[in-house]
Amino acid sequence: MSNLPSWLKRYGALPRCVLWFAVGQFLINLIHTAQFLLLNLFLKSHHLDDPAIAALTSQRFVGTFFLAIPAGLWLRGRCLRWPLVIGAILFPLTALASLEAVQHGAMSVASWCFLLMGFAGLVLNVGSLPMVLRMVSSEKSSEALSLMFATWAAASICGGLLSSVLQGIGQIVLFNWNVILDEYATLMLLTVAGFGAPFIYARMPDPPPDPAVSKKWFHLHREDMPVLMRSLLPSLVIATGAGLSIQFLNLFFHTVHHVTSTQYSAYGTISNVLVLFTGLMVPEIRRRYGWRGAIIGVQSMAVILLVFMGLTELWSHLAWSLPVAVLCFIVRQPLMSMAGPAISELTMSYVGERNRELVSACNGAIWSGAWWLAARVFQVLRSWEVSYWMVFLTTAVLYFIGTLFYRNIIRIMDRRDDGTAPHRHENTPASGVV
Repeated sequence: MSNLPSWLKRYGALPRCVLWFAVGQFLINLIHTAQFLLLNLFLKSHHLDDPAIAALTSQRFVGTFFLAIPAGLWLRGRCLRWPLVIGAILFPLTALASLEAVQHGAMSVASWCFLLMGFAGLVLNVGSLPMVLRMVSSEKSSEALSLMFATWAAASICGGLLSSVLQGIGQIVLFNWNVILDEYATLMLLTVAGFGAPFIYARMPDPPPDPAVSKKWFHLHREDMPVLMRSLLPSLVIATGAGLSIQFLNLFFHTVHHVTSTQYSAYGTISNVLVLFTGLMVPEIRRRYGWRGAIIGVQSMAVILLVFMGLTELWSHLAWSLPVAVLCFIVRQPLMSMAGPAISELTMSYVGERNRELVSACNGAIWSGAWWLAARVFQVLRSWEVSYWMVFLTTAVLYFIGTLFYRNIIRIMDRRDDGTAPHRHENTPASGVV
């Protein structure tokens, strides 16, 4: 431990409950990783065409979009351990049920399972960050949030490697039973691993909320509205931009640079390794360079790399275009992911404790709705034969606008820290900020 850099030692000083919570997050994220990698292929193997797959899997977004704000309002001002436990039970349970429903051809049942799975994932997303912030002091919040974000990269690496190994083995004989290690078996294995999360969450401490936070189901302070709008507007812009291009990067590499799925997975694994390590460095970057460096700086570099990656389409016939595109892809994701923990800490600090659950819920609804809408816009643009590089430039412009919105919030927080703006205590109205 003495040879470790100081920024890494700070993670060892986190409360044990936060470290165990990160383990639970990792197990839940294994399910997300498995679905991201294999779910579409599994559905394809059951003779579902692309529109049918999109209609089925989008049920998760429908549940998140319509139920996010009610869930955030209901969870606000309440203890969060048991909602998290219930969500951690429902999420793998409905994921397993959806696999079995598809396996037996019960598509109407599968549709309901995907809807419930979206709601369970929503409860987990809404409660996780506020729960973590309740378990740590403000001095350790950067490390705690960065650790939570790092669990996604760790699960992506482990899930991707395990999936590749199992797919490579193909089949095994277990107790005279021939087990085929296809997409279904891999999805089942990684989903079952997620059942460890509720046992971990059930043993967590349950820090009480601020007693001044209202527990009324629908109660918004009028002076909170400008704060909520200002904190959610950059998410709306950036989520729309990301939905236009990020979820279709595999199509870009396949169509423009003729990259196979195996090669793309390898590039993604390398990128996720960098995401894991760079994400852990976020608290140190924020301490050295402030909010501007940790958010605006890294996001700006990521946007520049996205533009360069898209522009390689114009020179795709040249030998250097693919290496440049791959390099931009591998480096861009860690840079963009580095901004995630800093943005969460900035937003949660800005809105105050009484609005954290609501903001988490609204962010979930925004990302689900924006990605659904952006996917439809992307479909229209490609039907008009709009080039990928033009779509990526549109994403870059939206990212730039979102970064300007974050710059405004950072200015307010800097004024608050310098004492030139009234400080917003957790128990006081938001009008002091706006």
